[in-house]
Amino acid sequence: MVAGTLRARSRLYKVRIWRSRRFFARRRMRTVPAQRPRPERSAVQSAVLPYRPLAMDRAVSMDLIKALRRIVGAGVLAAGLPLAGCSRQQADLPPPRPVRAVQVPAAGELAGQQRYAARIEARHETVLAFQVGGQVSARLAEVGDTVAVGAVLARMDTSDLRLRERDLAARLAASRAERADAASALRRANELRPKGFVSQADFDRATYRDQAAAAQVEALTAQRGLAGRDLSYAALTAPAAGVITARMIDAGQVVSAGQPAFGLAQSNEIEAVFDLPEQQRAGLPDTVQVTLWTQPDRPITAKGREIAPQAADGSRTYRVRATLPVSDGPPPGLGSSATVAFAGPVALPAIPPAAVLKRDDGQPAVWVVDGNGAVRLRPVTLGPVQGDRVSIANGLGAGDWVVTAGVHDLRDGQAVSLP
Repeated sequence: MVAGTLRARSRLYKVRIWRSRRFFARRRMRTVPAQRPRPERSAVQSAVLPYRPLAMDRAVSMDLIKALRRIVGAGVLAAGLPLAGCSRQQADLPPPRPVRAVQVPAAGELAGQQRYAARIEARHETVLAFQVGGQVSARLAEVGDTVAVGAVLARMDTSDLRLRERDLAARLAASRAERADAASALRRANELRPKGFVSQADFDRATYRDQAAAAQVEALTAQRGLAGRDLSYAALTAPAAGVITARMIDAGQVVSAGQPAFGLAQSNEIEAVFDLPEQQRAGLPDTVQVTLWTQPDRPITAKGREIAPQAADGSRTYRVRATLPVSDGPPPGLGSSATVAFAGPVALPAIPPAAVLKRDDGQPAVWVVDGNGAVRLRPVTLGPVQGDRVSIANGLGAGDWVVTAGVHDLRDGQAVSLP
């Protein structure tokens, strides 16, 4: 708008100058210098001021007018330049940058119960397997089945085991007959030895033969007993009441001795398992409140049984197990989600680790949004890690807005907008 006004004024001044030049040019053409009366001058004027014709006076006047017009135009242009600069400066200012931020909670909001996610697990979970190898003939249990003590979960083909037992039984019968013959021969040798009909060597051989036959009978008896036990192992049974949590075999599969077949979680003891940060380990009470996600209005009081002596490598947290009481109703589902709550000390405000940056001197700092909508770099003192967040021991107040994304692209005093 200002530039257009200046152009219009410039064109107007040019038209006026052109008209003035034409007017004075016509006057010069009409005026005859020889007939123009010469003004009377004094002696001093004649000596000092030379005579200038009228046309020269008019030319000087035109130069004066042009100079005045240049001065006036320059003044108008100078007056318009600040306005143009202000408007351009206002147009060049960038809009406030939108940022993502979190607000520091008040102290009253931090001093409450400590809550952690938990998982319902069985205290004893056993992997069941056949004690002998062979082909699985029948599978009688599925994942999720509740089984009692001694319930048959799978059976194995017993043809080979029965043949082995029959073979050992026959060998045992033959060994017993041989031992009976050896015992009879030793008895006759004892009767005939006093009469001198049996030499000492024959008597010794009869004695050794009887001892060998007795040992052979004992060995075959033990082998037949083992074969009978292997035959009983062909049926895989549950050693305790519980729930089948895994199945790794199927009918028709050939398995070896000790190969995992089923996973059994005993239902006599149920626990809530959760991970505890290091700063809360010392303040853990003896009992905690466990609330199942499926039953949010029925908290259960559980007793802490075990705290891991060593922190996990990745999360640096301690595994805690709390035993749930045995109730008359159905037990909680294994693997179900729950929440563990207990009264703990006042926690420190925690922010995402991405909000913390290091200054040139190596000290940690965060960007805080002030009341004018600008970011200011504020030094802070870090506290212990709380899960996936880092706590702030000093430097932040309740209600402060802390920028959590793009902290390396901001500058002090930059205007930002919160979502």
